[in-house]
Order: sequence, then structure tokens, then C-alpha cells
Amino acid sequence: MDNNSPALQPQAAPWSLSTWWEESPSSSNTLISRAPLPDTRCEQCEAAMNSKPRYLYPKAVLRVARASPDTCWQCRILLALAERRLGRLLGIDEVLEVVCAWDNRHKIMILYLGTGGGEENRLVSISSLNASSWLKTCVADHAGCPGMEDTLLPRRVIHIGANYTDIRLVEHSSPTLGRYTCVSHCWGGAQPLTTTTHNIAQHLERIEWNSISKTFQDAIKFTAHLGISYIWIDSLCIIQDSPQDWVEESAKMCSIFENGHLTIAASAASNGSGGLPIRDSSGFVRLSGTTSSPESKPFDIIGYFELGGIEVRDHPSPTNHRMPLFSRGWVHQEMLLSPRVVHFAKKELLWECKTAGTCQCPQPPTFRNIFFKEGHYEALNPSRQSSARLAGDLLARQWHKIVESYSSLHLSFPEDKFPALSGLAQQMSKRRGQEVRYLAGLWSDSLLTDLLWTAPYKYVLKIVRILQGKHEWRAPSWSWAARDVSVYFPRTGAERNGFTCEVKALCNIICAETTLATTDKTGRISGGRLVVKGRLFDASLYRDIEPSVSRGGTGETKATITLSVQVSMDLTGGVKTFISYAFERGTCVILLLTQSDAQGLNSSKPDELGILVKEGFNPDPMTELLSMKRTDIREYMGSDIKVLRIGRVGRRMPAPDDKKWLADMEYALVLQGIDIEPTNPDGAGAARTYRRIGIIHHGREGYKGVENAREDFWERYPSCFEEGGREETITLV
Repeated sequence: MDNNSPALQPQAAPWSLSTWWEESPSSSNTLISRAPLPDTRCEQCEAAMNSKPRYLYPKAVLRVARASPDTCWQCRILLALAERRLGRLLGIDEVLEVVCAWDNRHKIMILYLGTGGGEENRLVSISSLNASSWLKTCVADHAGCPGMEDTLLPRRVIHIGANYTDIRLVEHSSPTLGRYTCVSHCWGGAQPLTTTTHNIAQHLERIEWNSISKTFQDAIKFTAHLGISYIWIDSLCIIQDSPQDWVEESAKMCSIFENGHLTIAASAASNGSGGLPIRDSSGFVRLSGTTSSPESKPFDIIGYFELGGIEVRDHPSPTNHRMPLFSRGWVHQEMLLSPRVVHFAKKELLWECKTAGTCQCPQPPTFRNIFFKEGHYEALNPSRQSSARLAGDLLARQWHKIVESYSSLHLSFPEDKFPALSGLAQQMSKRRGQEVRYLAGLWSDSLLTDLLWTAPYKYVLKIVRILQGKHEWRAPSWSWAARDVSVYFPRTGAERNGFTCEVKALCNIICAETTLATTDKTGRISGGRLVVKGRLFDASLYRDIEPSVSRGGTGETKATITLSVQVSMDLTGGVKTFISYAFERGTCVILLLTQSDAQGLNSSKPDELGILVKEGFNPDPMTELLSMKRTDIREYMGSDIKVLRIGRVGRRMPAPDDKKWLADMEYALVLQGIDIEPTNPDGAGAARTYRRIGIIHHGREGYKGVENAREDFWERYPSCFEEGGREETITLV
């Protein structure tokens, strides 16, 4: 039978687009409702929207012949969009395939045009693209988010006149209330217009519209659209050539972003010329009109068509460096401190506040929200049922999460390591209490576990910054901030499910102190030391460099770092050996592997009782060790190498099995003596001075989890540092 015969053609439905909609005289992409939109929804639409199975995006089919556009507002909208896109009437035997997202008042429906596949099988997301609706909902309905009240304005803000192009800098000499937005952006190679000591007087009179970048222009337009008269932009509101003003204003970042009504994130722009991208209007169909409810509220809906949808990897997240803004070190505190953020990504708008996170596309982020803001504020404000211990553990763990994300980001100026985190440190300090001290990115009430940071090098790590030259000192070696590496911490603290991550000290921290370089108590420092009493073991450190060829045939360099420790628990002559391997290709370090002479991390096998032993050594300066001058012989990497046993962190079962451990990890710091004058902190004799160069970890855990939890991990497999060594008091700098 001929495929084009009338018998096989879709039968036209008894209604058409013009029955309910007319084209706007001012825009062919806009349809205006001829009558109020119904306030009811048919059974098919109701079933599709209310379906909540276990997996993402369930599909349901709405047959046009059974739909009810005369009484169902959703059918009427879907048919209008579908027919507008197809350019023809839908047949009664054609289907709309509906994909339901989670409960989200800003998304109405997600659907496929199931009309024969091919070019027309496009994804459609019907969404309110007006970010002001997200803002209004947040202000009105979110108890955990701030309302419409005015807050304290920053010292300087940009005032937007009646015409958004009429802008000037305003400086307040006394506390002034108002509402303002903030801008989070990438400076890029070409610096935007900045305020300096030479032009501040002119900027207080007027800032020429054409002199500012497109990103700033778009942000100002957007702020004016929201009805807000002030905007804070760092490069224009801080005097950039005044070190004193920069220190004073950067120290106020906590209050500036916390008090802002909304932060505008130029997520997709790598510099000021990128602007705030909005979808091409040709891909939209706009529907407007009023509802038939008693309030007769106006509606404004925009549907867009996207081939294949938006990939998860296109969503902003702390580890998604495909978005230029999210590789920037300063952005982390800007995102977490802001009560609300609207992200202008490459393909859509995204929203996050203290209560919720959403986006425009049919594939919402798989994480709770973009920068885990909701979890951050849950940790800062635990429920009343939480014990004091649990509240303290949540704060310590949240700080570790912050540092783990922050340490992987890029700073144009390495000396900004502490200033770019100062706002979050101030916020955390308010929750921890006045008696708790901030110590070079660590805290006095969790100092032992804060010292257990590890540089894993599990991913590609650029060493180009190391090769460009040595940076000035910015932090003591025992602080994670001393290195330009991504770090992680062991899991610690009490958990809501009854499990407990307990910490056992194997040394005594006598004192810790830092010297501030500015008036900012959480900013740059000029010195720091840590005095510790513990058991020290003698060790030797060697490096072997050899060229090799990868499996793909490309040249690479293999580095082997060997740490030999003098111990009494080892059966091979009193020497425990830890080895680290890394491979360099070009300017990258590829995958660091660590193991011991007993059992490696990648070859660990459980014993007959299901105990898994993991041992390894992670050097802190692996990139420096690789970038040093090559030799063809084994190199001795320095004198006076010591190992300091420091502590254990274990995850214990809940009652009644609270004597059993799921896993227990012991840590020891690898130190190198340095030639500076010994200190005498307690009058009992001079303490030798060392710097941290790495960390050793010993793991004992149940191979299959709960069923292999045990009480005798360390009795069956003792630590190699269980005996031997000598008690000493030393200073770490």
C-alpha cells in the first residue's frame, strides 16, 4: 500500500491552534490567549505529572484525541507549542510523550513530540524563564531565605538611575540601608574598567556606559529589570591600586555577599566580553494571557526546543570546570555566602538559594543544588534536636568539604589563598565561637583532624605554575594552603545514622599560632608554627627518575619516591618501605600510586577474616619533585627525614555493636629538618624545627562493610609504628 495514501494520514483533530490562541502583532514567536486559561487539568495530564517512580523522568503518553484542551490548561498549552513547532495541526492518532520532573513549581511539563521521529523528535521544556518569578517565590515562600527587607549597603555601590545606562559610583560615609545585587565574574586576560585612585572622583560623578564590559552592562540591565537600584561589582567598588583599600574591602566579603539580595553569576563567560548569555529568541515560543481562576492572574510561559536536551556535565558544580567561572578560586565563597544566586550558563538559567535549587532544562542537576548551599546552611544551623557534639562535628566536616572544593580552584595571585576564603572563614568563626582560633586555614577545636589533609594527585595536575618559579611564602608547611594542590580530609565526627567517626590522638599538640600580615583576622599571614610532642622515627627519602613509553606510545617520565623508615615492628630488618609512583606527560602529573613493601593500595586482598590492609605514602610536593633537574641515578632527597605518628580516625558501628569498627586509618606526618635557630616553647630544652613534606596512611577495614566489622583490626595487623621511635618535642613551620 502506498505510504502516502489518505488512509494512513493522521486525522485532523476537531480543534486548531487559532481556536484558543492568536499571534501577537509585535512578535511572531508570541501567542496570546483568546480566552482565560482553564484552571483544571485532565486525568491524563494529572496522571503524567503526579507519577513518582523510583527512577528519573518517567514517561507517560497523552493521546491528542483523548486530551481535553477545552477544559485542561495543560493540554491547551502543549498543543499550542507542539503545533507551533510543527507548523501543522496534530492528528488525533499522534501522541505527545510526557517526561515528568520532580515537584517544581517553575517547570510545567517536559515532553517529546512523538510524531514520527526524525527532525521533529525534539525535546521541549515549558518553563517560566523570568528569573524574577524564582526570586518572588523565594522571598514569599522560603522561610530559610531572607525577605524583602533592606540590608546594610557596602561602603561603595553602583547606583542605577531611571535609565539603566545612567550609572555612577556611590560612597557611603555612614551606615546606609538598601537592596543591591552582586556580580560574580571572571576577570579574564583583558582587565575590565576598574576604579583607581586616579579615576574614583570621576566615577563618583558618572561611569560612562560604553566604558564597562558587556558582562557588567547585562548585569546592570538585569538588576534594573528586577527593580533594584544598586549593584556591587568588585572591580568598580574596590580601589584596585590601593593596597589598604583592597585589604579593608576584601575583608568585608562575608557581609557584602551575605547581605546582597541576589548574586548574578556570569558562569559561562571567561572574561568581561562574554556577557550574560540568553537563549536565541528564535528557539522560543511565548504564551501569555490570564487564568480563569477567581484571581484571574496573568501568565507568561516560554517553551523552548532543545535537540538532545542539556547534558549533566553542562550544569555548574564546584568540580565542573567546563564553566569558566567555576575554576576561579574567589567564586567558592561568593556562591556559598550569597543567599540567592542566578547562574547564566551557556544554555540556560539556573537558580539556587538556601532552600532550593532549580534550572530551566529538562534534566535538573543530580546534586542537591549547584554549590551545595542547602547542605552548607544545614551544617551552620543544625536542628534543635542535634546535640552539641553533632553540631560541632557538622561544622568541622563542612569546613573540610569547603577546603576540598576550594583547593582545586585557580587563583591568579597565589597570595590570595587566604583572602579568597576569608568570608567563609568569618562566617564559620561566628558559628564556632570566640574561643576557637583560625590557624592558617585550620581550626583550634579540630586541629588534629585538620592536620590530616592529603594531596592525592588522583587526577591530572598541572605543574606549569611550579615551573614558572617559586612562590613567596604564604602558609606554614602543616597547612593545606601552603600547596597549590587539591586536598581531601578523612571523614570525621558523629553521624545522624548512629555511626561515629572517632579520632584518637597519638601525639600531643602543645601550641599553635600564626602571625597576621593584615588587619583581617582570616586573611594573609606572615608566619606560623606548631609545637608537637610525639614519637619520631628516623627515615630516608630517595627519588628515581626514568623515561618510559606509555601504552599509547607517547613519551613520559616515571618518578619513584621511596621512603624508608626505621621501625622495630617490621620483620625485614627493621625497615619499613613506602613507595610513591607518578607519571609526567608534558606539564601534567598523571595518577599517583602509593604502596608499602607489605601490601599496595591497588593489590590489597582481604585475609580469611575479611580484613583489608591499606598502606601508602603521599608526598606533598610531588610536582616539585618531578620538576627538579633530571638525573640518571638514585638521588638522596634531603637529610634529617623523620616520621611523626599523629593519630587515628575510625568509623565505629552504632549500638549495640559500638565496639566494632568498619574502618580505622592511622596517619603519620613525614617531616624534613630545616636549618633555622631552634625554638624553646616550654623552657624544657630546644625543640628541633621541621617542615611537613608528606603523610603516611595505614588502613584497616572490613572488606565487605558491616558484615566484616571487627574489634581487633590493630591487634591482628599492628601498626609499624606501634613500637620504637623516641618521644620528642618538635616545632613545625
